[in-house]
Amino acid sequence: MKKKLFALSLILAILSACASAPSESTAAAPAPTAAPAPTAAPTPEPTATPSQTPAPTMAVYDEVSFDDWRAAAGCTMPDYTFSAPHAPQPLEKVAWPAEGVTLRMYVADTLEEAAELYHTTVETLKELNPDYEENYIRNRGQYWGLKLQAEPYTLPMNNVVSVTVSAPWVENQYDRTGTYNVPASLDKQAQAALATAYYFQYKWCGMHGGFWPYEPVDDLPKWLQGYATDGAFYTKFSEFSNFLHRVYSDAWVVDLLNEEPALFAEGENDTILTGDGDRGSNVAYCGHLFTEPELQPDGSMEFWQLVLTCESEEFAGWGGEEPVVPDTATVMPVRLVSTEDGWRVNGVTLPN
Repeated sequence: MKKKLFALSLILAILSACASAPSESTAAAPAPTAAPAPTAAPTPEPTATPSQTPAPTMAVYDEVSFDDWRAAAGCTMPDYTFSAPHAPQPLEKVAWPAEGVTLRMYVADTLEEAAELYHTTVETLKELNPDYEENYIRNRGQYWGLKLQAEPYTLPMNNVVSVTVSAPWVENQYDRTGTYNVPASLDKQAQAALATAYYFQYKWCGMHGGFWPYEPVDDLPKWLQGYATDGAFYTKFSEFSNFLHRVYSDAWVVDLLNEEPALFAEGENDTILTGDGDRGSNVAYCGHLFTEPELQPDGSMEFWQLVLTCESEEFAGWGGEEPVVPDTATVMPVRLVSTEDGWRVNGVTLPN
């Protein structure tokens, strides 16, 4: 699991492994309008979204229905409502840019990792980012926000589906429901898994960390605060584990539950030990878009989450009358892995 962002500062390192109004629709999402997606070419064309070319043979399983995926979870799962496919809509006070934006990567430990992850070359990264060494030192052993191409990047406007995820038993009304856009070309089960990952990470493993309410306990390790109690998302560790494995890949779950310091841990008698903390958000955030998901040779599905921000020095906040136009798109790769009982999220970072 990638290094995660979450304040309290130590918890922040855990968490980044860790819309629009919906309408009732249970039909499988139709194929979206054609649009460019990430390519394997070392240097993308200025107006093209980089893409990978799938191998002729894919290691894929038969499609698993949304209903079967949810029913076989081994725990109480949230309720879901799916909108019809629709074009992505800008946030209030945001206008889509008429021209291209600066394309930047998110984070990588090495230039070689960055080149592979973002479909470019080490030489290109060095040429585009003369200060790459200072970037590494400034960010304490990681590369953040390196420029990925010299030319302005044209944003893809691929269709999305808005998925509302609701856990009626959760005590806190704010945590009970959330609506998240996901690529429309994913099948319904994959849409549900990805939307659930956003829901879990925004509510308990991202913007906030840990379940609430909980009973405080003294002398717990590191940042753990107590036992989750009635009204929390889950109170039994066995159910929580089943939920995690229904949504995420096994590797992601292992990383989450074995991070130091831990945010969640198994307590006595099937209880959940939970941490507690919050972080802020990026005031320059203007929304996010997706490139088209593409099958990979190993049968996984990959695409880019493009996080839009306004980095202009003229940006003075959201109090003005004129709409804010994003000028930068930060690439956050998303990967889903296929299993015999459905798609699992192997990595997604909260856009904000």
